[in-house]
Amino acid sequence: MSEEFIPNSEIYSAPPGSPAPTQPTREPILITIIGSAVGIDLVIKILHRLGFAKARAWIRPQIDPKTNRPMRVLTKWLRY
Repeated sequence: MSEEFIPNSEIYSAPPGSPAPTQPTREPILITIIGSAVGIDLVIKILHRLGFAKARAWIRPQIDPKTNRPMRVLTKWLRY
């Protein structure tokens, strides 16, 4: 199942019809988990076991201003 997740180090092709960059482009992708503290920790542990991201890569728990619930954010960098 871990084959479904894409590691940070791979280079992806640009979408059809987009101009081809002369050098690889990096783009930050933010992944946000909002929920209970227990639920967030469980999801982070599952994603870590699947090789998606290290558990320490997520920011410390914050409070989501819209829902007043705990949230954690991960930044994954894509190169294409």
